[in-house]
Amino acid sequence: MTNFLVRFSVLLLVAVASLFLGMKLARSSDGSTGTTDLLGRIRAMQSPGLVKKAFDLLDRDYFTELDADTKQKMEYAAVGGMLSVLREEPFKDEFTHFYDPDLYADLNAQTTGEYAGVGILMGVSADGHYPEIVTVFPNTPAEEAGLLKNDVIADIEGEDTFNMILPEVASKVKGPIGSKVKVSIYRAGEAEFLEFEIERRNVEYSSVAEVEMYDGGVGYIKISNFAEETGPDFRENLGHLSQQGMTSLIIDLRDNTGGVLTAARDVADCFVEEGMIVEVETRNGTDNASLSADPSTEKFSIPVVVLINDGTASASEILTQALLDYGKATVVGERSYGKGVVQAVIPMDYDEDREVHSALAVVIGKYYTPSRTEIHKEGIPPNIWYDVNNQLKDDPHLAELDERIIAKNKEIQELRTELTLYLRTHDAQLSKSEEVARLLAKGVDVPDEPKLEFEESTEGHLTADAASTSPDPAPEQTEEAH
Repeated sequence: MTNFLVRFSVLLLVAVASLFLGMKLARSSDGSTGTTDLLGRIRAMQSPGLVKKAFDLLDRDYFTELDADTKQKMEYAAVGGMLSVLREEPFKDEFTHFYDPDLYADLNAQTTGEYAGVGILMGVSADGHYPEIVTVFPNTPAEEAGLLKNDVIADIEGEDTFNMILPEVASKVKGPIGSKVKVSIYRAGEAEFLEFEIERRNVEYSSVAEVEMYDGGVGYIKISNFAEETGPDFRENLGHLSQQGMTSLIIDLRDNTGGVLTAARDVADCFVEEGMIVEVETRNGTDNASLSADPSTEKFSIPVVVLINDGTASASEILTQALLDYGKATVVGERSYGKGVVQAVIPMDYDEDREVHSALAVVIGKYYTPSRTEIHKEGIPPNIWYDVNNQLKDDPHLAELDERIIAKNKEIQELRTELTLYLRTHDAQLSKSEEVARLLAKGVDVPDEPKLEFEESTEGHLTADAASTSPDPAPEQTEEAH
């Protein structure tokens, strides 16, 4: 569940399919932009309805005057409340989403490949609780500071990152150019946490995150997301691997939550001779559009393996299913996420420089693959299923570690249950109150006692903050979590 929540949060932030195509689809039949039309309709709907009445009442009568920032937050909250209705039946829409200024800036960074930060790509650690560095981009502050792939970010500026969603982690890592951020890193093999202070700079990166050549002529390309330059970067690296004698290729799309649809088409175009890659159907049908392979471009005729998991979504699924439909790839891994809708990103307001300040990502259509396979909320099953259960079956050492974790978890749960029962049957606070009451009855002056503060060396011991008054799940329930 933790993995799902983290992945879902990342999807809300990053997986807006096809900014380019979405805006193209938003054009009306007379050639005017759908963005302009939509904003006009929004203005026309600003009649004195319930939301405006409530806003005006608060603005006029609330006992503390509302400043401009508070009013803007109220507007954003009102939009968020509208969208929350679409999360419910019958819509169950997880993808129409409001981008406030911070989220919109992150969205632009994902689609343009440029942002102010330290130069890392993050995923989720194997236990599903912490952010883990997936890629350290070259010539960036992170590389210069010594951060490495697979480093786990345990702390940012003194704040524990346990169960922190990735968009929140990203917002804390990023900051003003020239400022510094302190991170605490867990690195396998190191006895203690490593501390880094890294300067933030403008960072440019390629969504083609890793390129390797393995034994036997097996090429490897990891695509972290689909941005404007993904297609050309992928084709260029594919050419380099071919020159090195590549005889087969792995395209790693794990945890790739999508991005620009045209970029997914460009990658598929490296292998598909001709034909439709994806078709988008809109509400009224008049703005339907499709993206097809270009017969005139160079094609690579080698065996392809596409590696996916439950974080593979949107444009990643379009690429995967297109390669499947044309018989160009074998898919390995786990069932993909299942996002088969397309959003258009509509600007909502602007800052003082007339730059887009916030935006609404509106689901405007559904996409179909060449075989018209239903992907939305279904996902793509792999040809060869391989997940942690397969690893447990194939790797005796991993299976032993799993059994030890289960045993430790069971022991911890039993100890917590024993602790909770003891605290409930031994009411020490009541006993202390009785003691004070008896002393006061005897006329004894009872001095105040301050709160006890523990040194860091006692970390992990029972303290007032650590003691729980709520019962924990029964020990046997933990055996389901491997």
